Amino acid sequence: MNIREMTRPECITLLRSARLGRLACVRDNRPYAVPIHFAFGDDFIFSFSLPGKKVEWMRGNPHVCLQVDDVGSVHGWKSVVVDGVFEDLPKVPALDRTAPAIDQLAPVLDHEREFAWSLLQKHANWWEPGSLNLGATLATAGSHLFYQIKIETISGRQAFR
Repeated sequence: MNIREMTRPECITLLRSARLGRLACVRDNRPYAVPIHFAFGDDFIFSFSLPGKKVEWMRGNPHVCLQVDDVGSVHGWKSVVVDGVFEDLPKVPALDRTAPAIDQLAPVLDHEREFAWSLLQKHANWWEPGSLNLGATLATAGSHLFYQIKIETISGRQAFR
């Protein structure tokens, strides 16, 4: 078996085609990794979730890592790691847009949420993993959130015969 570094374009190709990755975050020097459904968009990874441990930890320490792989066989796999920074994409209520700071920020946040939604909705049932509570019950409307990971670095390796 041979292993080689993937080029940035090869890494991006895998990120564009993948839907499932493993997100890692840290709090109090303790790691936490969970599978997430995501969409790749230029310099960002976009995802959708309910509030919970992962979101709480990312808000406390926004430095995260996403690992994505394509495992064809034991001797033929690809793995990409993205290091980045978590950012909420909150929905800005219309009533709060009267404040000057929010008024300037609202169009940017709305655009980013719409862009995230446009990428995520290309996948069937994109909303399902991020909108189900434990026990597979649908969460109440308004409790979910969009977030993005601003990509700082991308690296990858590929194994082949």
